[in-house]
Amino acid sequence: MGTRQISIKEFSAHAAEELRAVEESNTLVELVRDGEIVAYLSPAPKPLGQTGTLSDWMGTGAGFTLAPGCSLEDPAFEPEEWDISARPKIK
Repeated sequence: MGTRQISIKEFSAHAAEELRAVEESNTLVELVRDGEIVAYLSPAPKPLGQTGTLSDWMGTGAGFTLAPGCSLEDPAFEPEEWDISARPKIK
């Protein structure tokens, strides 16, 4: 992926063309104001699967394992931690 810099003023004047160029050429654009990079414009990630669905991009979770001693059935907090009135007050 290539990188190039343009001023915010130039980007504002040609935003549609710049977005199209980023999409088609797979380049990263650094938006610059007063010689300082203030933002990046990059292409969106492409889905990995053939259908292009969100699940293709995110994955199915196949092969996912929990840390040793953890279970999906266990509560995230102990019951005494649920009572907000028992928590120390923040000053």
